[in-house]
Amino acid sequence: MDTLKQTSDGNDYAVAKALNIEVLTMIGLIVMADVVGLPEDHEINELNRAYILLVDEIQTLYDQNPKLAAIVPEPIWKHFDVLKTASWEINEFLEDPDNDLGQAHIARVDRLCILSGIDSPSFSDNQKNVNDRSKKVVLEYAKIISDTNITRLAKIENDWQIPEYRLTRKLDGTIWINDLLKIKKANTGSTSERLLDQSMKKPNELFIPDLNSSRNLSTIISSAGFTSITRELFFPTVSRLGIIFRPVVTAEESRSENIDTSELDLILKNLGATTEPYNRI
Repeated sequence: MDTLKQTSDGNDYAVAKALNIEVLTMIGLIVMADVVGLPEDHEINELNRAYILLVDEIQTLYDQNPKLAAIVPEPIWKHFDVLKTASWEINEFLEDPDNDLGQAHIARVDRLCILSGIDSPSFSDNQKNVNDRSKKVVLEYAKIISDTNITRLAKIENDWQIPEYRLTRKLDGTIWINDLLKIKKANTGSTSERLLDQSMKKPNELFIPDLNSSRNLSTIISSAGFTSITRELFFPTVSRLGIIFRPVVTAEESRSENIDTSELDLILKNLGATTEPYNRI
């Protein structure tokens, strides 16, 4: 009986260690989310739910095992019953040099594992489900943080902008942006060539092109080599009432219309386009 009890206790320690490490990871993500400027409530629901279920499982282990419950310092999850809305409290807690993410507590749980001779946990079905779900959610939230950080660093490193975007068509029929990036060559006599000819004769004017084609205007513009972004820039209006073609668009105009030119900007810059300091006004 004593041997069975020792084995059961040893497994409790191993499970507690594994689950506490998962808690540490989750709280660490909350800290990182704050560092990269991720809004506190952004995509937090699943992580918060996983944390609550995880802590509930750990609490059950501690309730039935006096040696776990007696560990000093106490586990970090004792201080935070939820992650949602807890970012400020977590960061304030960790500013105290006497506190950590749970490493000191986990080290004492690990001591119990060593003394019991059991380090690999044998999860119950519910513990496994909760742990597996937690790991999945952690990976998903970590990716959100990583993507946010990439954007943040890009804004810091690339504090520049392309002053304006100009669309021109050369004598050979090729279409260019800022005389650097070739979009496509419109075939002589093609519908797309007629569209461009008419558009360039009526810049910044709403008109209905005379194309004698059954294809809709969006398809014709796409066939001329315009992506969704370059179409937003140079053909801001495309409807049954006609189109508006604008050959020049400033950086401020594109930003005011929420056109994401980041990829186009980088391409143009690498091709040698003129840049200027980013205007945040």
